[in-house]
Amino acid sequence: MKKMLLSLAVSAALAGCGGGETLDDVKQESTAVTPSASIKFDPSNGVISVPNDLLFNGTKDGTLNIPGELNGDGVPNLQRVQYADPSFALGALDGWSTQMPFAIDLTVPAGVEIDAASVATPGSVRIFEVVMGASQTVEECAQVPAGIACKAVAELTFGPTGDFVTQLGADGKSINVIPMKPLKSATTYITVLTTGLKDSSGSIAPSSSYTLLKQETPLVTPTQKSLQGVINSYENAVAALGTVTKEEIIYSAAMTTHSTFEVMGAVKQLLAGSLTTEQRPVLSVGEQPADGLTVADILGDALPEQVRPLYRSVRYLKGNIVLPRYLGEPQTTADTALADTYWQAQCDNALAVIEYKKVTGTDPDAEPGSNDELCKTLSKDKLRDFGLDQQRFVSRYNPLPKAQGANNIPVQITMPTDETNRPETGWPVVIMQHGITSKKEDMLGLTLALTQAGFATVAIDHPLHGDRGIDVNDDGEDDFNASTKSVLHYMNLQSLLVARDNLRQSVADLLGLRLGLNYINQATAVPLLFNTQDVSFIGHSLGSVVGPGFIAMANTPLDEQVDALFNVKAGALSSGGSGIANFLVESASFGPVVKSAVLSAATDLAVSKQFNAYMQEGAITDCGQFATDAGAFTNCAYSTFTAQLEANGDTVALGAINATVTQFAYAAQSVLGSADAANYAGAVKALGTPMYMGVVVGGENGNKKDQVIPPSTESNPLSGSLPMAALMGLAPVSESQMSTDGTPGSYVVKFSQGHHSSLLTTSFDERSGGTTEGHAAATMEIQKQLATFLATQGLMLPITNDAVIAK
Repeated sequence: MKKMLLSLAVSAALAGCGGGETLDDVKQESTAVTPSASIKFDPSNGVISVPNDLLFNGTKDGTLNIPGELNGDGVPNLQRVQYADPSFALGALDGWSTQMPFAIDLTVPAGVEIDAASVATPGSVRIFEVVMGASQTVEECAQVPAGIACKAVAELTFGPTGDFVTQLGADGKSINVIPMKPLKSATTYITVLTTGLKDSSGSIAPSSSYTLLKQETPLVTPTQKSLQGVINSYENAVAALGTVTKEEIIYSAAMTTHSTFEVMGAVKQLLAGSLTTEQRPVLSVGEQPADGLTVADILGDALPEQVRPLYRSVRYLKGNIVLPRYLGEPQTTADTALADTYWQAQCDNALAVIEYKKVTGTDPDAEPGSNDELCKTLSKDKLRDFGLDQQRFVSRYNPLPKAQGANNIPVQITMPTDETNRPETGWPVVIMQHGITSKKEDMLGLTLALTQAGFATVAIDHPLHGDRGIDVNDDGEDDFNASTKSVLHYMNLQSLLVARDNLRQSVADLLGLRLGLNYINQATAVPLLFNTQDVSFIGHSLGSVVGPGFIAMANTPLDEQVDALFNVKAGALSSGGSGIANFLVESASFGPVVKSAVLSAATDLAVSKQFNAYMQEGAITDCGQFATDAGAFTNCAYSTFTAQLEANGDTVALGAINATVTQFAYAAQSVLGSADAANYAGAVKALGTPMYMGVVVGGENGNKKDQVIPPSTESNPLSGSLPMAALMGLAPVSESQMSTDGTPGSYVVKFSQGHHSSLLTTSFDERSGGTTEGHAAATMEIQKQLATFLATQGLMLPITNDAVIAK
């Protein structure tokens, strides 16, 4: 909360342009004698490449203002539910993506070609981290106007092992910038194009608008002068580092990245603050069946008969915990009913409070709301509750989410039935988190290995999964449940803000579970002794996606009196990944479902109308065998439809689909970014938490790579399982590891056999190829590796079966 008011750093227009002002009087492009390519930049006609902080123009809450989002007086002209539109969802964000590749568009005359080699040459495109005016963290920039670049901090490194690379777009009319590492969150960067960029006639030219703006002779209108000051501040700031001159610059643009840690840090602070109240989370265990239960009783026939006796050594109990729910609840059973259930802030936006005081010279004279004292206390008077901020988007300027209620969440608990080997301090505990469309009970297959290693376990369902589905009309059947109904209820493509906040709620629930675990020995009707100071984490699939965020937030110091209550000693992840939007699009299992949803919603496209008609008629015939499995049916229908387009040579329709999916992926990753593992992985590495990760890359006996979350993606070098492991600093190993000096290690092991769920089951998955024996062997190996790694907190990692390990 100390960094509540970071530099506004939001907008060129905030330097002095009012909302809606443009370069009306700036001369348009003039015809050159020798045609040459130029950078597209014409703000007077709305021609700018994104990301660009010009789209913060007129902001009142520090979020992006998407064209069409606001009416003339700066008030949103859309109902909240329309923020479900991927385009307008960006309007709820306090910055741009930290990891998505982006394009700077070019005007390329006929007969002119861009020199691709010049685009990929170091120095042609440069990126600088900068401090903007109105900074609350850099004193010398505090009095510089917001939107003006105050000073450059450092230049980013070009190259595959550096911060970014560049390449010519596939159409030859754009420069693609591809981050190789995530940019810092809540930070401003200036991208600069230079005369090093060439076309077939010479150097690429700046636009006429940019040429006028970069000159130092004052222009005429207030808008021109304001934007001229902004562009000159960009060029002056980066040139001051001495690595580029103003004469070399043909284009510059600022982009401020979205925040990552502020909101979840506020959630942790709220949980810690509840410890002295009746709302503190407590994991309690009530009366259990007189004869007791084991995991063998719960799984029953799902267990092979030969291993059923072994699972009788794993005691099974049911508990519960009450945790705050920041998600709204749907009011109807309609598919769109989840669209406006994203998190809302409980306070007025800090910028709204500042603006009110600036205009009136006083605090708001309205009656304060019920949250005013809490807002003041937690933000040191920077946030208030006077009803000034009607949208209340959760952001770095308004990070305190509003609790919409509380959920009494069932908790699954296991422990060894044999107490003779229990340590005096109690059983160490592993928090387990399941995957998407799965449920907590599916993690029980892992409990035998963990029990044999001396662990107790606890697990809850993700929101909208398992026991946490939502029955709106009380008819006894869940209307919304990703485990039994649709994956899109959680990974909500109809409302990306809801998808982001489902992920945030998963992390918030894990933080609450970890905190409530501290009281399990007192709040129980049965004898338990758990070592609540020795807690580890295991995440599978979606559990691995949210795992880095949970561990980063749990282990980031808050206050020495509560830090131990959140601490996680070590973590293990299986089949997870970062860059959610890209790996979903390229997922063999979920990709067609995602693309189908995107194409169906793009009703302005002719091919979308064709697809929707096909889904109503032709798909029933072609894919009727999958009628009882919605996911399989959609997968089949989309694949069949696009295969028909390819057979007909309809490259126009296929191109329209690919362009639409690409645009959606950019918007989706921008929205999901603040919950994405890539933005927490660096914190996990810096904190030194020992981490293990298993990834199925395939290769042996025709075994395919993970068919749900790919190890890597073609569209984004930061997306997939292996990029996430690299960002966390995990060392790739294929042989056993043992610390010789007491320093724990962090490792990623690549499996040549197995499948997405090999962590949990020895069953064969025909989608992944390979062999029954190979899949079973992979399960035994990964479970042994994981259990030993956690038991030694990263001091040992045994690799005993080379036959399932990729070299």
